[in-house]
Amino acid sequence: MNDEIRPALVPSSATAGGTEDWVLCAIEEHEGSLLRYANHFVHDLETARDVVQDTFLQLCRHPNEELRPRVAQWLFTVCRNRAIDVCRKERRMKLAPENQLTDHLEGQSDASVDPVARLEKSETAKGLLKQIARLPERQQEVLRLKFNAGLSYKEIAEVTGLSSSNVGFILHTAISKLRQRLVQQ
Repeated sequence: MNDEIRPALVPSSATAGGTEDWVLCAIEEHEGSLLRYANHFVHDLETARDVVQDTFLQLCRHPNEELRPRVAQWLFTVCRNRAIDVCRKERRMKLAPENQLTDHLEGQSDASVDPVARLEKSETAKGLLKQIARLPERQQEVLRLKFNAGLSYKEIAEVTGLSSSNVGFILHTAISKLRQRLVQQ
């Protein structure tokens, strides 16, 4: 992390008790996932960065002993609430452009894979993203929290306000729909 950014994210009082290291670890571990998650709501990278920065600023204001065992679900809950607030304020709830998600998936491809395999993987990813975009918003959100953020059912339930069994049902339904649609293609 750039030293110029550090003072803006971590209050100077936080450095005394090792909180700075804990916050920096949380930033390093969750910043990318939170940015993608926030961008799903606000559909603007700069606004998503602002949402994530606000999320980490709130983290700096909380005692780490209280949050450490559940930091991931706390961060995603705060990020979600902040992103929804921004959307309500700006009235900009719309679908994310497909190419942003595709670019992200293609950026994760392995450079050692031959070009034909990379092209097949890219086409599969595009088809999958198209099908995900056709799912209801709730199913899309739960899929992102499970597979992009790696949260457990319990953590997803805490973030979304659903029950764990409802999260499981929504994931099962979404994956079943995706399987059916991909087989039909």
